[in-house]
Amino acid sequence: MRWVRALAAPDDIGELVAARCGLVVTGCALVRSLTNDVYRVETAGGAYACKVYGTGRYSAGQVAWEQELAAHLAAAGVTGAVPVPVDGGALVGSLDAPEGVRLFTVTVWAGGDKPRPPWTDGLFRRYGAALARLHTAADGFTSARPGRADDPLATLEACLPSVEDPVVHEVAAVARERLAGAELDIGVRHGDASLDNLHLTAGGGLLWHDFDLAAVGWRAADLTGAYGGAHWPAFVEGYRTLRPIDTGAVAALRVVELVRNVAWHLTDKVALRGTESVGEGWVERELASLHRMRDQL
Repeated sequence: MRWVRALAAPDDIGELVAARCGLVVTGCALVRSLTNDVYRVETAGGAYACKVYGTGRYSAGQVAWEQELAAHLAAAGVTGAVPVPVDGGALVGSLDAPEGVRLFTVTVWAGGDKPRPPWTDGLFRRYGAALARLHTAADGFTSARPGRADDPLATLEACLPSVEDPVVHEVAAVARERLAGAELDIGVRHGDASLDNLHLTAGGGLLWHDFDLAAVGWRAADLTGAYGGAHWPAFVEGYRTLRPIDTGAVAALRVVELVRNVAWHLTDKVALRGTESVGEGWVERELASLHRMRDQL
């Protein structure tokens, strides 16, 4: 029998972290489970995150690159998710699962809380500035390990066959033309730079976490999450306090992101959650956004 994805019991993950990281674990809970499984591991000295990666997503070298990036960003003060050594010094561990070998990492639990409504221009201005700080800090990151690369145009071509809507193909053609030959800032990007991956600290700071989609590519793609919303101008203002923005490129890259999201909900998510997940409304929402993008490009 072939397994797609097995889920480890929290108590067993707690024992794994205790044995492999030398921590005295007092509790463990599953926080979320989809492409990766994330657990919050409690100790008397504080909490840690154990992330168990889906089988075959990345090589051990790519995950180690991600951990080195997190350590670099922690030293720069833009994340609290400091990597914790596994097995006496390694950045990445592995475990056996029914579907095969799965990689795992352990980091300090990012302090603070996820921002909550009401959303304000002030928050989005700080959000934009926090992303600019991350990009600036990442400018100094180097690693001998194999990193991940993000190619939006290749992503667009790979995902479009999963989407039948002719308007989506029309909008994608315009985005492709806008991005062809674009001279944009290239460097390490977060990969999922939404408010879901920011924590607001007690002192009012914003710290990033969750770097499993980080890659080298067009950094403007990190700005698409805020694009088009009521607080987009404030976000742009915050980002521009440190770095420039090509807003036209962000609009085109927003199309790529939406097409990727639609394809993911129709294919990869179905493999993990079943066909019923298509009826959750995400596909319709993203398609509606793509239709609106036709008037914005």
